[in-house]
Amino acid sequence: MKQIYRACKKCHLITTEKSCPIHGEEKTTTEWFGFVIVSEPKLSVIANRAGITDTGAYAIKVRS
Repeated sequence: MKQIYRACKKCHLITTEKSCPIHGEEKTTTEWFGFVIVSEPKLSVIANRAGITDTGAYAIKVRS
């Protein structure tokens, strides 16, 4: 079965779950565009500007 990737509406974390693993009750959506993978958030300028503190894949734009 093909996995459908979803993004959290609050933190933009990309996951396959229907709720965000970080925010628990926050719903995820399939309406997202582009992504960035952050491996070292403390050293990344992009992660710093986006407010990302954890490693992972994050959507650039998420529709509500």
